Order: sequence, then structure tokens, then C-alpha cells
Amino acid sequence: MARSKEATTLHTFEANSDSASSTSSTRHTSGIPGYVARLFEHDRLDRKLKRHHITSIAFSGTVGIGLFVTSGELIGISGSAGCVISFAVAGVVIICVMRTLAELVSVRPLSGALIDYPHTFVDPALGFAVGIMYWFAQCLCMATLTAAAARVADDFVPSGQGLSKGQKAGILGGLFVITLLSNALGVKIYGRLERVVKWLKIMLVVALCVLMIIINVGVGGHTFGTTNYTQNALVPSLRWEGFNGSSSISPNSPVELEIPGDSGRFLAVWTCITLAMFACMGGDYVVVTAGEAESPRRDLPIAARFMYLVPIGCYILAAFLAGFNVNYMDPHLFHPWASTNSPTSYSPFIIALQYTSIKVLPTFLNGCFLFSAYTTGNTCLYISSRTLFAISQLYGNNFIKETLGKTNSGHTPMAAIIFCSLFGFLAFLGLADTTYNQPILTLSAFFTGTIACIYASECLAFLRFKAGLKRLETHEIFSRDDDLYRRRHYRAHWQPLCALFGLVSCLLIVLFSGWPAIYLLHTGTPSTIKPTSYLIADVVGAYVGPVLFVLLYVVYKFIYETRIQSLKDFENAYFLPAFDQEPQSDVRKGWRGVLSEVWSLFR
Repeated sequence: MARSKEATTLHTFEANSDSASSTSSTRHTSGIPGYVARLFEHDRLDRKLKRHHITSIAFSGTVGIGLFVTSGELIGISGSAGCVISFAVAGVVIICVMRTLAELVSVRPLSGALIDYPHTFVDPALGFAVGIMYWFAQCLCMATLTAAAARVADDFVPSGQGLSKGQKAGILGGLFVITLLSNALGVKIYGRLERVVKWLKIMLVVALCVLMIIINVGVGGHTFGTTNYTQNALVPSLRWEGFNGSSSISPNSPVELEIPGDSGRFLAVWTCITLAMFACMGGDYVVVTAGEAESPRRDLPIAARFMYLVPIGCYILAAFLAGFNVNYMDPHLFHPWASTNSPTSYSPFIIALQYTSIKVLPTFLNGCFLFSAYTTGNTCLYISSRTLFAISQLYGNNFIKETLGKTNSGHTPMAAIIFCSLFGFLAFLGLADTTYNQPILTLSAFFTGTIACIYASECLAFLRFKAGLKRLETHEIFSRDDDLYRRRHYRAHWQPLCALFGLVSCLLIVLFSGWPAIYLLHTGTPSTIKPTSYLIADVVGAYVGPVLFVLLYVVYKFIYETRIQSLKDFENAYFLPAFDQEPQSDVRKGWRGVLSEVWSLFR
């Protein structure tokens, strides 16, 4: 009985959310004011996003504070070369996951697609866990990035004094209001705003790359001090307190303060890969826009295939150039496990400028970084509200479906937006600690571990998806190699290797993301390392997301008695007639076709 109920729910979800011909009736509840009732008039989103809007949302959500500030943290842990390697490896993981999602979304471009794939091809309980944790992670990411924006504002005050708590609270409140208003304007205006933001961020990254080259050749009076910052690109060891001007450890320092040799260098780079994943995540936002894409089957696969190349390329290039000007021994770099850190900016780009005679640019760049962090948090609100809307329609009871699963007269899910925006108040937790930035560190670790679980689930869903197609091919019904499949859908190359690599990599990131804090708790915490309570917070941030994910899966499976889907259940999952009427894009072969598709992302 429970199984048939789920099947009916899924069918209703697809019909209400994605059929262009679906109609919505106005339902004014008696006793509720008209202006309130208008928030719950319709049950579907509006398909207004073109391809460049979709890629703009994903680009804005990917390029945030990670490149401009977190890259300095990576340099301090593993060196300038270690930072580049970390972004490159994290980028490869993202590429494998996105190629997997690109084929899935070409076949099933549904609203709530990230929930639909594990729900349909693995287990409805896994779809529920993916939906809830993805929504929760995006809400916390919004709060994290808003708090990070307020932290960047500290650098506007000279001499590293920082803003008062009242001033930071004012900034957080202002950002909260602006974020809510920009999401309430409707998806068409929101898409246009994100398009402007995308180009501003691209110009910022290009300008930073040019600036790093100019500084490295000596313009602006740059000096390297007593250390040649272009040598020793990798750290000699993994030192928890940081190097702070010297690569040699004091003979009186405790042994647990560093892991020397090749083992230390490897562990430093591995730790930075897990930190870089937080910065590189966001390409999946393309799939979340499926419910509002004007031509999802035509635009989403191309966007999912190529969008991530731009932000990942920006990360690698900018980190590579910054590494020529900032060395791991610089005392201004942020060290996440040290008891004390510099009160000035942690951005390697700002640090490089501080060694020059250019005095105006650091303040200007801090303003740009604040804007970048805020706009990424703004994107997280959009993503979380659309995810909550899909969850409400797919898994909610009648009350939730009639409130959070409804849209206003402009087909904007205002109830979901308002509810998700309330998590923005968690950004005020950042005011509780200005020494270690611990709330930001904990929330970002939660986001990384949770999204890694979701990426692993999507890769598993693809493996089941491909196995189902293989079964149809065996019965000579339908094949992934058929000309019809290739014309109508995107057939990803190097599968299932990409899905397997993404699955294993994400599981490794989940398992080992909290190992530094566990190691330090085991060896003891000397005065140069942050207190035990903060290390415990690091462990909680790293593992509470995956634990909640597994708990949600088990509880839902136990209550509703779901089962892992059989390959026989997939026969109708590959055919969605409502989307087959879409105009197909002109497919050009060769490099000209690839360049044409990439350029279409920017038009």
C-alpha cells in the first residue's frame, strides 16, 4: 500500500510541476486576507529562464568567497602549488559529477530533478534524504556566506581593528533584506540580475589575474622581503599552527605540531582538497533550475556539460598566479587550527597588494569580495526555496503542499522563499566569535560533507539508470547507443567511469573531511592550537551532515517501508512525452560545435 502511494505522489509531482499545459486554480481560503491568500494561488513554477540565465545562476553560486579568500587558507596549509593541485583535483571530481548529471537531466528535466533521480532509480527514501539535506545545506550555506561577507567588511577598517558587533549586525541585516527582495521579484528579473552578476565576477577574476602578473614583474614596488616566494611551492610539512615566516620548526616545539616529510605534504594537499570542494561546488545549480527553464531538454544538458569549466578554470588560473606573489610562510594567511591569526585580510590577492605601493586597490577589492560573497549567498536562497518547493509537492502532507508547495500569481514560491530566508539569521552566529571564525568553519564543513553525500547519491542513481538502459538493450527495446537517444538526449562519454570516480571520491571526502580535528584531539592541544571546544565543533561540522543524511534515509525507509527500485520499474522512466515536443537544438559536430555551445552560455 505504501509503495502505490509513493508512485501516485511522484506522478502528481511531475504533472503539477512540469507540464506546460497544467492549469492552476485560485484557492482563497475563507478567513484569510486576500493579500495573504494570493501567496498560495498556483502549484507550478514559471518557465522563463533561458540558457544564459541558467548558467549565470550556477556561475554566481560557484564563484563566491572560495577563490578570493579561501585560496589563501589553502596556500597557508599546502603551499602555492598545493593550492593549485587542490583546486584541480576538486575540479576533476566536480567534472565527473556534472557529466553524470548532464545525461540524467537530458532524459528527465523535471522540477526537483536532484530529488527525482535517486527517488526514481534507487529508492524513494534516498530521494527524501537528498531533498531534505540539500535544502538544509543550501540554507546554511546562505547563512555562512552572509556571515563571511560581514567578516570581509572588517577589512575596511584600518589597522586591522575590525568593525564593532553593532556595525556587523547592521551589515547582516541589510544583506538579509536585499537578499529577500531580490528573490521576491520573480524569476525573470532574478535571472537578469544574475546575468549581470556573472559578468561582473568574470571581469573581477580577469582583473585579478592581470593584477597578479603585474605585481610579479615588479610594478608597484613589490618586494619579497627576505624570502624568495617563487621557490618551495609545496610546504615541507603539515604544520597545524602555520609557518608564520619560517619553514624551520623550533627545537622546543611539540612534535604534534607538524607531520614532516612526504607524508605531511600529502596530507596537507589532501586536507586542502576537501576544503577546495566547498569552493568548487555549485554546478549542480543548473539542474535545480529545471522547473523554470524555458527549454529544459535543449538547454540544461549543454549548461551542465560546460558551465563548470569556467569557474573551475578561474579558480585554477587565479590561484596559480596568486601563488607567485604569496608564499605559505606569509604571516597574514589564515590558519584554521591556530590559536591566533592576523587581524587583517586573509585574501592572497590583498596580501600581495600590501607589499606594493598601491594603497587604494585593497579597499576596492574588499568591496568586490563582499559583493561576491553576498551574491553567492543570494543564489543559495534561490536554490533552497526551489528545493523546498519541490520537496513540499513530492513528500509533503496536504498542509505543506497548500503552503510551501504553492506559488503566488507570478508563479514565485514566496512562502518557500520567506521560510528559507529565516535561516539567514544564523549568520548572526558569526558575531559570537571573531578570533577563530568558528561558526563559518563549522557551517562550511557541514555544507561540504552534506553536498558530497548528495553528489555520491546522484552518481549512484546514474549507475542504476545506466543499468536499466542496459536491460532494455538486452531485450532489444531501447539502447543508449540508438540514434534516437543520441539526437534527443546527451550521451556522456567515459561512463560509467565518471560516475564511479565521482561516487568513490565523494565518499572519501565524507569519511576523511574531519580527520585534522580528530588528529589534534588525539595528540593534545598545545597553546598554539585553538581550544578543544573549537576542534570538537570542527568534527561536528564535518560529520553531522552525513550522519543526518543516513538517519533520514533509514527513518523514512522504516516508516514507509520503501524498497530499492527494481530495474523493471525503469521502463517508463526514460520516456517523458511532455518534453519530447521541445524544439531540438542544432547539433554541430567537431570543435566548431563545441565552441558554439560554450559561447551560447554567455550570450
